[in-house]
Amino acid sequence: MWNWLSNYNYDFALATIPIQLILMTVYYLRRQLPTRQSRSFWWVMIMNVVMTVTDIWACELNEVWQEYPLSLSYGLNIAYFLSFILRGWLLFVYASEVVNAPRRWGRRYTWGCFVPAAVVCLIILSTPWTGAIFTMDPVTGYHNLAYYNAIYFSTWFYIMASVAVLTVCRKEVALKLQIGLYSSNLILAVGILVRHSFMNTLVTSFFSLMAILIIYLTAQNPDSFRDRMVDVFNKSAFAEMAAELLVNEAQFSCFGIGIKNYPSFKTFYGPNTMYKSLLDIGKWLEKQFSGFQVFYLGNGQMVLLEHDSDYSDVQGMAKKIEERFRYPWSDSGGAQAVLGINMIFVSKNVPKKSVRSVEICLEQAFNEAYRRDMTDVYVVDEALLEQMKRQEKIRLIMGRALRENKLEIHLQPMYSVKDGCINAVEVLARLYDEELGYIPPQEFIPLAENDGDIMELGRQIFAKTCHFISEYDLDALGIDFLTINISPAQCLNYNLGDELERIAVRHRISMEKIRLEVTESATGDMESLLEQMRRLKNCGVSFLLDDFGAGTSNIIRVINLPFAMVKIDMQLVWSYFRSSSNMLLHVMRMFQEEKMAIIVEGVEDKHMAQQMASMGCEYEQGYYFSHPLPPKELITFLENHRDYHWLD
Repeated sequence: MWNWLSNYNYDFALATIPIQLILMTVYYLRRQLPTRQSRSFWWVMIMNVVMTVTDIWACELNEVWQEYPLSLSYGLNIAYFLSFILRGWLLFVYASEVVNAPRRWGRRYTWGCFVPAAVVCLIILSTPWTGAIFTMDPVTGYHNLAYYNAIYFSTWFYIMASVAVLTVCRKEVALKLQIGLYSSNLILAVGILVRHSFMNTLVTSFFSLMAILIIYLTAQNPDSFRDRMVDVFNKSAFAEMAAELLVNEAQFSCFGIGIKNYPSFKTFYGPNTMYKSLLDIGKWLEKQFSGFQVFYLGNGQMVLLEHDSDYSDVQGMAKKIEERFRYPWSDSGGAQAVLGINMIFVSKNVPKKSVRSVEICLEQAFNEAYRRDMTDVYVVDEALLEQMKRQEKIRLIMGRALRENKLEIHLQPMYSVKDGCINAVEVLARLYDEELGYIPPQEFIPLAENDGDIMELGRQIFAKTCHFISEYDLDALGIDFLTINISPAQCLNYNLGDELERIAVRHRISMEKIRLEVTESATGDMESLLEQMRRLKNCGVSFLLDDFGAGTSNIIRVINLPFAMVKIDMQLVWSYFRSSSNMLLHVMRMFQEEKMAIIVEGVEDKHMAQQMASMGCEYEQGYYFSHPLPPKELITFLENHRDYHWLD
């Protein structure tokens, strides 16, 4: 067993060293994001090892100071005290980087916060001449002196400063990060108190290691920034990197690669083959373009981020990538995946206001490249940027409308072929702005779904529908039922039935006249949707399948759901009248055999209306009958067209 010279207990300090070295090795080998936050955390770990080693070494040397030059004893003790101060300061720097404090408050904040550490470091460095912190007496050895407690005052200052900065900026920090930083600072404080209580036990580095481990697990774990299947940086890492660059006002460009029809390829080749192919693609991109950081955003889309590239630089990249994708990506089991791709480029000169705006820009660019079926690189242009600006403006308008409950409903009449009159209406959401006028639903509904506002939007539209039903006598108007669209995202809300029932009860109406329109895309999660439909049917609600022919849902799956009616998408109707497809005939025959009532939309003129009636559809909807109307205008329309002969 090792015979120590001093009376200090080194057990905690010695245990710290191998654990810290293992942690540093793992952290180093797993590729890190090149952010200030990652770098400051790396320096915290280095400084903790230096502090631990110099602490043990200095304590031992203080016992045999007479056998070595006093300058060596001074040097080791000074090294320990400096690393102690810098460790505390670096932990504060890390906390500041997490909350973006340096960029928020500027250089004065950075330099001002370094002053306490700098002053104490200067006092430590002056100790051989001033005897401020300690002395090495040639006869009696090491002694603490008047300003020794300055090292603890400095540490306490940075602990309190970290907590203060985190508290001020807590709204912009994820809860997990807040818990990690608060906990790590609490542990550091406890470590100092324990050190004061047991002066002969070296515990400071051990408590520092526990604080480091908490930070590692809550914020700096390399695996949390890498996609588990593809083994490149993930979407969270992209957001972290983009945030750092944006805060520092640094320019950067993004080169994107998206696999065409990724869901179909995944179904065709199987998930294992696709993930193996994505893994090979990621490794190939990292090897070929080492100057770029490679990120997997999900859904078969990868982005290469770099600071200085422009369009001329990525032409060679695009050619190399295109050539490689002409050949299959092989799975270890022998399966070969031949994949088509779209490529996009967002140059460093494109304005980037926030991480979310960058993500939206990439998403829009991928969609546009896919829509155009481009074979070369789609470069983000002014038209796309203008579209994004409009979307951002619509987001603000929609957010304000939801807060102030100012969404409107318009109602579009539906003609009953059997009864020969208008006897149903579809309720449609409308968003109005004084500058933009009425904004089409196809613009604001997808934004509401992406931003998580669709639940509140759906509740408000349903409430306004209930108010319309309670305000007017539908039987006197000849209205048998109203239909309301529900989003696929709403169908995932387990409490949807209870929420809608509460709204109806509040307006004192029965839901028997309400039919909910469910799009094909919502039928993917059969179990959840079926449960929702059963619960709502118990409240008297009926369902119809909306926009059949616009999606790709399995027909058998659709038929197995309790739909009473089906609405056929206008594109399918129009293609029939353009004589470009007879699919409409087969679709209608199929649903007629299933005893499902058919609604056709997109009826533009009398000829179309007469033809659809002769083919056996029960309801017709379209501009031939009426545009969507505000409630009061609808009432007037119904009264004026009560006896109108639409098909004569």
